[in-house]
Amino acid sequence: MKILAYWGARTGIFLAVVGVLYLVGWFDIIAFIAAFIIAWLISYLLLPGLRREAGLQMEGVIDRSHKGLRDLDAEEDAEAGEGDDRPRPDSTVRQD
Repeated sequence: MKILAYWGARTGIFLAVVGVLYLVGWFDIIAFIAAFIIAWLISYLLLPGLRREAGLQMEGVIDRSHKGLRDLDAEEDAEAGEGDDRPRPDSTVRQD
């Protein structure tokens, strides 16, 4: 949920900056680009703890995802190696 909270906070900051720029009189695409940059700076300064927690949560999600893939690869390698007693050539050695 930290990822969603961080995303929501950053989106809220962006919309607030767009609103302020709208009130100032900026209505064009430059206003959106400026709002993006200003909101990024504000969120970088105001949300370091939430950003760190969201990053740690994302790392956990990625690690669990990679663990599942590694387990499947190991299982596939084990199945491919069964019943095959031939020596396998080393892929780093050139076979002429």
